[in-house]
Amino acid sequence: MSTRRPRYRYIAFRVEGPRAFRREEVFEAIRSAPERLWLVEFRHPLGLVRTTHLTKDAAIRALVGIGTMAGERVRVTTVGTSGTIRAATRKYLVHAGGVGKEPL
Repeated sequence: MSTRRPRYRYIAFRVEGPRAFRREEVFEAIRSAPERLWLVEFRHPLGLVRTTHLTKDAAIRALVGIGTMAGERVRVTTVGTSGTIRAATRKYLVHAGGVGKEPL
């Protein structure tokens, strides 16, 4: 039996829908997904979930499979995957803009 901690992966995603969703609404939609996902951060429209390296592909399928959120039809797309929160934030969640980019 291994005592090593799991190797996590952080998946950045984007929610496209008719309105801006709150963190609680996204949390409920992710919680109902078939794969176990941990919502790390969400600021509409971008978010970050944590999973293990063994379930990364299933987690991506579960995220993309979310079709409704708070009773509204949505489209969830993945932006990228990283091994650390810092790298995922820097690569995928920094809002586009000029000088003074503000991370998520």
